Amino acid sequence: MNGNRHSHGPPGENCTKTEQLQRRAQRWWRHPLVGYLMAFPLVALALIVPTIEALWHINNYFIGSLCFIATAIVGLLWGVGPALFTIILSVLALDFFIIPPIYVLSFYRPTNFISLLPFIIAQLFILFLIVLRERDHQRIQAAEQKARDRAHELAINNQALQESNTKLERMDQLKDLFISQASHELKTPITTIRGQVQIALRRLSTQQTLPEPLMPLPAQLEKVEAQTIRLHALVDDLLDLSSFQSKQIPLRIALCDLNRLCQNVVEDQEALSGYRIEMELPPSPLLLQADCERLSQVLTNLLTNAIKYSPSEASIRLCLKQEQARVLLGVHNSGSRIPEELQEHIFEPFYRAPGAQASSKKGWGLGLAISKEIVERHGGKLWVESSEEEGTTFFVSLPTPSSATETVG
Repeated sequence: MNGNRHSHGPPGENCTKTEQLQRRAQRWWRHPLVGYLMAFPLVALALIVPTIEALWHINNYFIGSLCFIATAIVGLLWGVGPALFTIILSVLALDFFIIPPIYVLSFYRPTNFISLLPFIIAQLFILFLIVLRERDHQRIQAAEQKARDRAHELAINNQALQESNTKLERMDQLKDLFISQASHELKTPITTIRGQVQIALRRLSTQQTLPEPLMPLPAQLEKVEAQTIRLHALVDDLLDLSSFQSKQIPLRIALCDLNRLCQNVVEDQEALSGYRIEMELPPSPLLLQADCERLSQVLTNLLTNAIKYSPSEASIRLCLKQEQARVLLGVHNSGSRIPEELQEHIFEPFYRAPGAQASSKKGWGLGLAISKEIVERHGGKLWVESSEEEGTTFFVSLPTPSSATETVG
């Protein structure tokens, strides 16, 4: 097995390192050592013209002009060090081969040094320009490298984010599938248990007297039936919540009389709970295009919660009215206040406020979440307002036909 296949670090990092190695391999000739070596032929080429002029006794006051080109080429390609070396080399070459006495190094003499001084100053000025250019070039390279690294990092993060989103979507689909299948599978045994309990209760009710050991049996079966009803309601709530969140349940839109709907729900809740519920309804029918059955479910959830979490002496009031482009429905109770920091959380699935958890009232924390989904599917809004002085009111705002824009499939 080839050991070179083993890698360390993430693939993106290995790719970046490979690109850097490739760039370095392609630019080996830009190494400073190559610049030091190239200084010799470039300076030699720069001295060819003044050497020929000296042999032909041609007076040229710019004998070292080509050395500037050599210095500039070396500095631009190989940096400051090789450029400085080129300056020194050109000074020595001019002094040795061109400036009399030739073949003798005499630049240290005052007269020769003064004659070379303008040349040296001009060369150093070129070197200074090269230093500035090199510094700017390094800044640009650093900025480009930083931009490449940032772009590479963003690409990796974006890929990781996309993978995470895909996994979350897959997990959400699996969750919905599990809830749907589990709920359907639970319904059959729950229905069977409930049916068998009801049959047993009917048979026991036909018996005028029961043996002593069987006397507690009807009460126990009634408890079993109550728990199966509760479990069946939970399964229905889970199915509703999952289906509404995945937009799988279409709303059956039809003309709905909200006045009549409120009266029917209130009558049912008063009969079941024994509470007196006050109603404030418009004098004439209030008609709305909506799913009447689902809105009845919302109102039932709100009234059930109001009854469940209110003391026996608390007042419960339902108010329905038309406001310009919307219908506003409010369910008020004078029970305990819901803290402001909890008011957003109570609409989350399975969330129950600490006060509700501590109470003896049973619940799963699904009613308000389902109600919120139903109201929002109608293009409306569900919220709560609560204070010690005013009590707690749940509001449902629904758009009227002229303002409703939601198309329900």
